[in-house]
Order: sequence, then C-alpha cells, then structure tokens
Amino acid sequence: MSFFSFLTQKSGIGDLWKINPTLAKPMQDLGVAIMRGESPLSKGDREMIAAYVSALNKCDYCFNGHAQLAVNYGVRRKLIDEIIADIDASSADETFKPILHFVRKLTLEPSQMTQADANSVFEAGWSEKALQDAILVCCRFNFMNRLSLGHGLDPNAKSPQERAANMNYDKA
Repeated sequence: MSFFSFLTQKSGIGDLWKINPTLAKPMQDLGVAIMRGESPLSKGDREMIAAYVSALNKCDYCFNGHAQLAVNYGVRRKLIDEIIADIDASSADETFKPILHFVRKLTLEPSQMTQADANSVFEAGWSEKALQDAILVCCRFNFMNRLSLGHGLDPNAKSPQERAANMNYDKA
C-alpha cells in the first residue's frame, strides 16, 4: 500500500527516514523524551493518549501499535475502546477525562481551544506540566499519524504486538 518506491509492503516508521536519514535520530530522541521522559502522566497514560489521538485520526497503523503498548503498561484494552466510543461514559478515571477531552478538541478543532479547556484539566488536579505533556503526546501523534498515512504505511503489515515490540522508546 506504500506510496513510495523505497518502501515495501512490510515497511514501518523507521523505514520512512531512508529518504532523509538525518531526521532519524532527532525524531527518535523526541519520541523518547515525550513518551518515556519524566512526567506526571504514566507511560500507560501517554500510550493511551497516543492510541486515542491515532483513533481520532483514523490511523490504524499507529493506533494498533500504541494501543498494544498501552496494554503492555497496564491499560485495559476495553478502556481504550470505551474512550473512543464516549469519554464521559467510559470507565476512565474521572480526573483523566478532562485530559482526554482536551486532546480530542486539540486534534479535531485546534483553533477552538480556550482557557476553559485548560482550566478543566487544572480543576481535575493536574499540573501545567501534566497538561503540557498531554499536549506534546497529542502533537506528536497528530504528526506521526500524518507521516504514516501520507506515506501509505500498511496497518496490517505487522501485528500490533510486533509493531509494539519494534518501538524503541524503552531501548534508547
């Protein structure tokens, strides 16, 4: 399904840098910093946000791998499906729901963000650092989703487990 001659049907994110290899290390370093750096959000929280943003963008390639990583970090797979269907009706922690609403709006209606959106996160007990970390995950996955979809990566090329195992966030 790839749109580029240098990619095969089994290509993954790492293969995208073949055309511009100088981007590989900075992008990897950014991913590690956002997804595994010190944060009030757990690794599972950040992976759940990554999977959620990817679902909103209909990027199955990223969704499948990051949903699996979220599960690997203790997030129930059913919870991911619940928040995609309806954040408020989901069994997500009540304090986490404002973060999910924030990243949903930032993904789907970025020009409509208001102080009230941030305040709902702060009123739930989250710090500015936590909100910035959620924003960074959201931004990263809006970028990565477009990168994957724009290059035509096949979401079925590898299983979610294989894709999750090949991500280097924890190996850096």
